Amino acid sequence: MLCLCSHASELAIRAAIHLAAQPPGKLSPVHEIAAGTGLPAAYLAKIMRMLIRAGLVRAFRGPGGGVELGRPAHDITLAALVHAVEGELPENTCVMGMGACSEVAPCPLHNQWAPLRAEFHRMLQETSLETLVQTDLARRAIVPVLPPTEANTKRSALKA
Repeated sequence: MLCLCSHASELAIRAAIHLAAQPPGKLSPVHEIAAGTGLPAAYLAKIMRMLIRAGLVRAFRGPGGGVELGRPAHDITLAALVHAVEGELPENTCVMGMGACSEVAPCPLHNQWAPLRAEFHRMLQETSLETLVQTDLARRAIVPVLPPTEANTKRSALKA
């Protein structure tokens, strides 16, 4: 079965989300991104070079150097990140790994897979880093449940 994106693309997306969540102008060394995301530093450095070549990330050398997004987060889509790491995603990829899959030469899952593949490609094109960061920040902003107070504990004991 086909994986929709490579492991390298997943790491590129996670690293880019980390960069997009940083304050404007903050340069992040690769080792800091690796520590903040749990990604392997050596592999992350290789992925960063691909993102730099694509203009999605900018690098600054020297003391205080690091990387930052090369464009505003709202201008960087998941498709751009995946393309930078993997190249163009083939339009007729077969979910069963049987090569090209089309209406003329369909695989057994073609009719079910084709609309899902189209939706996946649309999602990559339409989802920006800004959207992902806002969603993540909103998720983290949910107030945790507070521990029970003495009054709540007594009330619960009376009901029992």
